[in-house]
Amino acid sequence: MLAAMVVLLCSTDSGAHTFVNRSEPRAGATLGESPANVRIWFDGPVERLFLKLHVEDGDNRRVDMHDGRVHPLDNTLVEARLSPLRPGRYRVFWGVVARDGHPREGTFSFLVK
Repeated sequence: MLAAMVVLLCSTDSGAHTFVNRSEPRAGATLGESPANVRIWFDGPVERLFLKLHVEDGDNRRVDMHDGRVHPLDNTLVEARLSPLRPGRYRVFWGVVARDGHPREGTFSFLVK
């Protein structure tokens, strides 16, 4: 009985975190033109109040429009508009809090040719 409860608690806790399902642009992508925005889909809803999302160029200058948001019709999607990007490498920084209070953060990069 005790072993079953431990397994149940561990599996419940491990499923409590929100993970990235996909992004546009994809992590590591090489693009032929500047994307209009960055979008990240998660496997569960995220809290609007705790979203952090911004994009920097190779000189650590912010290139998004400072409008990162959780999509109003899909609380698993976060997005930010981008200014027109010149060729170079860009890094996306994100941080979210799942509905159950667990924080997650990460980064990924993409290249514009």
